Amino acid sequence: MSIRFKILLACLSLTLITILVGVFAQRSQSELGTIATRIYDEAFMAVSYLREAQNGLTKLNIAIDRSALEPGDAEGVDLKTLVSAAVPDILGSLQVAEDRAMSPEGAAATAALRQSVQRLQQSAETDAAAPLLSQLVDIQKDFDVAVEIFAGDGYHYRTSVGQNIDQSYQRMLAAVIASVAVAFLITMLLSRSIVPAVHQVVRLAKSIASGKLTNVVASTDRSEMGEMLGALSMMQDSIRSNLAQIKALMAEQATNHAGEMAVEHNRLEAALNNMTQGLCLFDEAGSLTIHNRRFAEMFGPPPAGTTMQTVLAVGGSHPEVDILATPSLLRDLPDGRIIAIAHGRIESGGWVATYEDVTERRKIEARFAYLARHDALTGLPNRVHFREYMEESLDRSHAKPLVLLSLDLDGFKAINDNLGHPAGDALLQQVARRLEASADDADIVARLGGDEFAIAVEQSDHLQLAALAERVVESLNKPFDVDGHAIVISVSVGIASTADLAAVVRQDMPDSLLKNADLALYRAKADGRGTYRFFEAEMDARLQARRRLELDLRTALANREFELAFQPLVDTRGGGARVSGFEALLRWHHPARGLVSPAEFIPVAEEIGVIKDIGAWVLEAACKEAATWPNEIKVAVNLSPVQFASNTLVDLVAHALDASGLAPSRLELEITESLLLQDNAGVLATLHRLRHLGAQIAMDDFGTGYSSLSYLQRFPFDKIKIDQAFIRQLSETSDSKAIVRAVIGLGRSLGISILAEGVETLEQLTILQQEGCHDVQGYLFSRPRPADEVLELIRSIYADPPARPLTSSAA
Repeated sequence: MSIRFKILLACLSLTLITILVGVFAQRSQSELGTIATRIYDEAFMAVSYLREAQNGLTKLNIAIDRSALEPGDAEGVDLKTLVSAAVPDILGSLQVAEDRAMSPEGAAATAALRQSVQRLQQSAETDAAAPLLSQLVDIQKDFDVAVEIFAGDGYHYRTSVGQNIDQSYQRMLAAVIASVAVAFLITMLLSRSIVPAVHQVVRLAKSIASGKLTNVVASTDRSEMGEMLGALSMMQDSIRSNLAQIKALMAEQATNHAGEMAVEHNRLEAALNNMTQGLCLFDEAGSLTIHNRRFAEMFGPPPAGTTMQTVLAVGGSHPEVDILATPSLLRDLPDGRIIAIAHGRIESGGWVATYEDVTERRKIEARFAYLARHDALTGLPNRVHFREYMEESLDRSHAKPLVLLSLDLDGFKAINDNLGHPAGDALLQQVARRLEASADDADIVARLGGDEFAIAVEQSDHLQLAALAERVVESLNKPFDVDGHAIVISVSVGIASTADLAAVVRQDMPDSLLKNADLALYRAKADGRGTYRFFEAEMDARLQARRRLELDLRTALANREFELAFQPLVDTRGGGARVSGFEALLRWHHPARGLVSPAEFIPVAEEIGVIKDIGAWVLEAACKEAATWPNEIKVAVNLSPVQFASNTLVDLVAHALDASGLAPSRLELEITESLLLQDNAGVLATLHRLRHLGAQIAMDDFGTGYSSLSYLQRFPFDKIKIDQAFIRQLSETSDSKAIVRAVIGLGRSLGISILAEGVETLEQLTILQQEGCHDVQGYLFSRPRPADEVLELIRSIYADPPARPLTSSAA
């Protein structure tokens, strides 16, 4: 019988035993589950419902007692009602308890209780409390008897269940013991059948492994063990034959070894002579034994008897240094070459040393190191190098403070946009040379990035610093010649000193110095550009206020802090005053600061990008409000140039019109002249799409921008609004009056409506009417008003046109 069949038979037997034990255990578990279910369904549930019925009867007893004690209560309930309300639930609970009773005695007791409760219900017809209370006492006693019967039934059943569990446990234990015994018997039989043959195979294998190849193998067994013994016998014969062949080959190889050694020697010599590094081998005594051709080319053939110390020190300028103590080092040779020397011990004894000419590599590394700390375009130190200089300067002990000049070219972006980046790069190179010429030798000039430069000096004299800043500004104000173009730019300079950082810890000084210089730079730009400013403490306070304003702006829309005010656009033709529309003006009610001026927060909103969301809200809110006005009244909404940078502006306008139901012809969109300087083709395309929607386009603050009059021909504006700066001086200067007359005439020639902003006096209104301008807007008629005052404002202006200027105290 084969080993496979024996193992298979043993496994099947063990599997069968396991199945039988499992089936027996499953049946035992099923019986226990049935017992547990019956305990719950019959014992527990029967007692639970019986207790529920008894509790209902107790509540009825209490209610009848209360009724007997308060007979005069007009709001009390009669006995019949009390009993009728309680008896059905009691009978229902008793019926369930009877159905789940575990013994005939329990069922009979429950049935008797039901009959007693039914008689109680019949007795309630008499409306006498005393008899009912007597019956309730008797029924309560019957309940106690029934509970004792059910409890006894539960106890007997639990005793019976315990006996069943003990019997099941004993049967299970007997089955397990029997299965273990049978498994042990099967294992012993299988072991006696297989193990002796295995031992024989192991002994033979160990004998062959020990080198004894003359073992006699005799086996008539046809099982797997017999086949294995036969295979081992064949292996023994094969090993014996192979060993004989190996001995013959070794003898043959010994005769060829000398020739092969000569070939390997030639190969090694060729490899050494073709190395890019010079190589020397030394014996244990330190004498040179081998050197390659590259070493001879680098230093010449070494003389006989050269020692290791002499070879390693070749070309060295410090022969007293113990070279053997340094595994690798660099040597600068008198001829300018740089040699990298590496040496180490050989395990078999001796030393090996290599020499490599790293002159070009060191030059490249030096170039990379320079580029890492210098600007590739201008050759000036970069931000990394400049920061290192600041750190080193702050670490040095010196009497003069470190001063930083932060420089930013004014209008450099326009140079790149108009002349291209190559011209911009050439300009930056010339700027760098002029800055170096303006600074002293002890100063450091750096390019921090883009058109930002910096100069660091150690100086305490305020006048000297001012003189340096003036030299820089004056030098860069001179025209630059770039590819035949005469370019004129200016530079803004911010100056900050460590003398202002007394309260700042050392590690924060570089960042604080840079920040203060930038603050001073921003002040210089705000003061007109092309100048310099020293840092002042209040600049930081203004920056903090600006940052708080930015943070508050980002949440103002979500917090509903914005609202719209409306200022009327008035038509004064015919000697009267009629409201033709309203301009929607944004107001921000800050929860802490109160009303914030639009001139303060709108530029900030444009810089940080939130003007897009705010502008969308203004469009929707203005259109929604205007839809409630009379049909002839228009609404004017200002658009920010930032909104035109988005491709969704036209869609936002269309959505606002659709959502509000406002006719497109009643929407007037106001833009400023500066918008037309950004992207002429893109802006004009967007304006044409807005006109296609049906909206009207007005040019706001005309006369204050930098656009050409050609824009009035390239795009047909519906209205031009004369800036209030000209209206305010209309009665004071002839120039303002001439400008207003020219704009009115221009509008008349082009068929464009003209509106004057900022009309505050009757004299201004009279002059405008005499010049032919009848559409006006200003405090003469009304300040901006909340939305809920618009309709009343329309009626009041029409009924009572102003006869005097509106003072500052007017609402």
